[in-house]
Amino acid sequence: MSSLQHLDWHGARLAYRFVPGTGPLLVFLPGYMSDMTGSKAEALSDHARARGQAMLRLDYSGCGASGGDFLAGSIGRWTDDALALIAHVWPQGPVLLIGSSMGGWIALLAGRALEARLAGLVGIAAAPDFTVWGLKAGEAERRQLEAQGFFTRPSDYGEPYRYSRALIDDAPDHLLLDGQIAISAPVRLLHGQQDDAVPWRLSLDIAARLTGGDVQVRLIKDGDHRLSRDADIAALIATALELS
Repeated sequence: MSSLQHLDWHGARLAYRFVPGTGPLLVFLPGYMSDMTGSKAEALSDHARARGQAMLRLDYSGCGASGGDFLAGSIGRWTDDALALIAHVWPQGPVLLIGSSMGGWIALLAGRALEARLAGLVGIAAAPDFTVWGLKAGEAERRQLEAQGFFTRPSDYGEPYRYSRALIDDAPDHLLLDGQIAISAPVRLLHGQQDDAVPWRLSLDIAARLTGGDVQVRLIKDGDHRLSRDADIAALIATALELS
C-alpha cells in the first residue's frame, strides 16, 4: 500500500495516497462522510499498481485521515480539495475521475474545471444536486439546524449523517442539473437499479445534460447503492480500463 501523505491546504491537512505510474491519473472521489479506505478505492488502487498506472486516493477536509472540521466542509470546498491534490501530485497530463455518490457530483465539477486534461469520468451512483432532491429538511430538522448549525439523519453505513449549514448554504452555487454540463470527455455512469439512496434515473438525467457525445449509462439490475460486490467492482475496473 502507498504511504499516507499530507498536503497543507487552506488551513487543513489533506490526507492522500499516491501511486506513481503512467497516465491517465486515476482519481477516486469518495461519497458523503466516506473516505479513501473503501473497497472500491482499494480495488482500483491495486489495479492501478498492477498495471503501472498512476492513482490518487484522497480524503476531503474534515473526513477520514484529513484534518479540518467536517461541519465546515461543502461541495465547493471539497471540490477545491480534490483539485488541489490533483495539481500537487499530477500538475500536468490527463486525469480520469471516478466519483462515488456525492463524489460523482464533485467529479463532474472537477472534470469541468480540468477541461482538456480530463481523459474521462466514471460515476458510481453519481449524486449531483442531492441537496435539492434528497435533503429537504423537516420541521424538526430545521429547528436542529437553527440551534446547532447542523441536523442529523440515520445512515445504513455507520454513524448518522450530519448535514451542516455550510453545506446547505454553499450547494446552490454548484448545482448542475439546471442546465448543460460542459464536459466533452467520455463519461460512464454506473448505477444499481436497487439503489435506495440515489434514484437510478438520475444517471439518465446527467447523461442528457452532458455536452459530450461519448456518454453511456450502465444499469445493474440487482445492484444496490454501494455497488461493492465482487462483480460490481470487476465492472468498475473494466470501465476504468476502457477509459484509460
